[in-house]
Amino acid sequence: MTVILSLMLMTRGSHFLTELNLPDMSLILFLILGFFIPSLTLFFTLFFVGALIDFGSAVFDVSKGFCLTDGYWGLIPTYAILFYSGYLLKSKNLYQHLNFYVPILLISITFAFIISTNTYYIFSGLFGNPSFFESILHGWNYYPEYLLTNMVYGLIFFFLLKLKRFSQFTSALKSN
Repeated sequence: MTVILSLMLMTRGSHFLTELNLPDMSLILFLILGFFIPSLTLFFTLFFVGALIDFGSAVFDVSKGFCLTDGYWGLIPTYAILFYSGYLLKSKNLYQHLNFYVPILLISITFAFIISTNTYYIFSGLFGNPSFFESILHGWNYYPEYLLTNMVYGLIFFFLLKLKRFSQFTSALKSN
């Protein structure tokens, strides 16, 4: 959990560490949490840490608080999708093959995007009173970067899992 919290601190958007230029890793950290430690208590702890970073950053620089609206609560189901995807990948052993892992990752990131974008546009109060379909139209220009960043992080996680399994396999061969 310490590694997950450290990565959250280093990559969370709009805070004092953004000089490192690391894209936000929050979505994949929730997937990793669901994969390794599927605890609802830890889910909400990680959410709380992210919120502390966001609200704390806004205290020091008001311009960084643009996302701190009623739409912020949409992050709970957004992160829950990735958390559950991590749990599903592990519990059904779907993480062992790229042809199962990638579609689950792609679908979960896409649904997370739809939820987070729409809750922001609909509930933030910054865009009038858009319908669900109007809010979808507003946000899609952000989707390619959102998808690419999270797919890269998700694939790094996949290959680290493979590397771990490969090193366990070679260790088992050496011990025989």
